[in-house]
Amino acid sequence: MATAARTLTRVARLTPSPPSITPTTTRRFALPRQAFKQSRRGYANGAAPTSRSGRTGLVAGLALAAAGGAAYYFYTNGTFPVEAGKVMSDGRQSGPFVPTKDDYQQVYNHIAKLLEEHDEYDDGSYGPVLVRLGWHASGTYDAATGTGGSNGATMRFAPEGDHGANAGLKAARDFLEPVK
Repeated sequence: MATAARTLTRVARLTPSPPSITPTTTRRFALPRQAFKQSRRGYANGAAPTSRSGRTGLVAGLALAAAGGAAYYFYTNGTFPVEAGKVMSDGRQSGPFVPTKDDYQQVYNHIAKLLEEHDEYDDGSYGPVLVRLGWHASGTYDAATGTGGSNGATMRFAPEGDHGANAGLKAARDFLEPVK
């Protein structure tokens, strides 16, 4: 394949260009055409060095593709060595935290208690700014990819928290900071 490509480029270089493409004006400081031709020097021993980098890259690419395919297979079948949500021998839960209804109720109670205690915000309540925070956090959700939204609380960090549309929401984020 590479030999055919080299032959094609050599033929294209050797064929004269049509007269419509050649410039009609002469240049005063033009260099001879031979100045731009590449040298065809041979090597000292006459043999060209062999390159194995192309083959190494191919092998590495195939190995990465095989590893990725195996990881995808194990991920989709749920056969990883440690499955999420299993309780280990020392009582700790492995994998990501999966909240229960009781966990949500505790968070709700904590926020309700804070709303009753702190009424020094703009018009006497943090309620409207908390609704706005939830609205802006969920506005980044992409249903096609399942990314964004309020999952992960990314509104806390730059650049999302510093975006102009989220101006004024720092008070709501600071209000919710002690709730964990």
